[in-house]
Amino acid sequence: MKMKSFFAPTVEEAMELARQEMGPDALLVNSRKAPPEARALGEYEVVFALLPEEAGEKEPERAAEPKAESPSSAAVTLELALLRKQVEDMGRAFTSLKAHTSTWAAPAPEFAEIYSRLIEYDFSSELAQEIVKQAHARLDPDAACWPRRRVPFEASAIERAVRTELEGVISVNATLETTAETARVVALVGPAGCGKTTTLVKLAVSHGLASSRRVHLISTDTRRVSGAEQLRTYATIIGATFDAVDTPRGLQQSIEGHREKGLILVDTPGYGALDMDEAAEWARFFSNQPGIEVHLVAPASMRSADLGRVLDRFEIFSPAKLIFTRLDETSSAGAMISESVRTGKPVSFLTGGQQIPEDLEPANAARLLELVFERTAVRAVSAA
Repeated sequence: MKMKSFFAPTVEEAMELARQEMGPDALLVNSRKAPPEARALGEYEVVFALLPEEAGEKEPERAAEPKAESPSSAAVTLELALLRKQVEDMGRAFTSLKAHTSTWAAPAPEFAEIYSRLIEYDFSSELAQEIVKQAHARLDPDAACWPRRRVPFEASAIERAVRTELEGVISVNATLETTAETARVVALVGPAGCGKTTTLVKLAVSHGLASSRRVHLISTDTRRVSGAEQLRTYATIIGATFDAVDTPRGLQQSIEGHREKGLILVDTPGYGALDMDEAAEWARFFSNQPGIEVHLVAPASMRSADLGRVLDRFEIFSPAKLIFTRLDETSSAGAMISESVRTGKPVSFLTGGQQIPEDLEPANAARLLELVFERTAVRAVSAA
């Protein structure tokens, strides 16, 4: 069977090219937007096929001769070709999945499904394996003894055991209490566009509502046009004092001048992977200031590998806690929990949405587990 792709600005034009070259007996196999690497050839791609007898024809007039293969047989041939392509696609997907699972075997067959789910929820393979092993040990403490257990484990018991083990490794710390003597100083760092400024304002408002002491806001964001002005506007709206500084010395002076406040919040520029040289001076300052608590802000919607790279990149700031934003844009908390465990840093706050301060919530283990199991359960029901 001969198959060929044709490209054109529209599907209709691509089909016409195919008919002209392959003849009226050519069968349409697929039509789609052209992939980026082939977009220069045309906006759309259509794939046509000629069955073996038709592909070998040399004379146009022979198309009218009777064919040895019946129409139903021709359809079966084409269907087999399409099925072969689907099998190849499935094989590639299986190879990708096998890369996660082939090097590790579940402690019992019934635990393979929950391990696959944890990987699907974007948990790291290391944490997923450890959680599953501990859950198995919880349900079968005599697993090493002989004879081995023959009664199957119930799926509900396995999930409960996994929840219990996850709850034991989740670390949270959402305290922002201040003393009467001096202000608590908190700085937010993170990549550009992660929601630092909005999160800082949510913290300022929620603290202001819960305390009679005022809040002081500081912006060190001189990299963006009007970067500091955005926070200045927020400060005016919520009744907080405000300073914009462009050096570590200026930041230190602003902090010292407002020690009587209840909470001092410091906003910093967003740094990309290529900007970390510019961040070095500020990173050294924060790392050498034990009185400033640094929270690293990162989007919960990031893939696990990307999130890990961001957290490693900002380690030069010596962050003490993690804040995750954009909870409304993700369906699972696996990457958040995995990175919190890997880095040994507790999660302090979670945000999802732009409402101030309603879309800010203190992190707790129950909420993170809900994001792992309940939300994915809803997604599975929707898919079904």
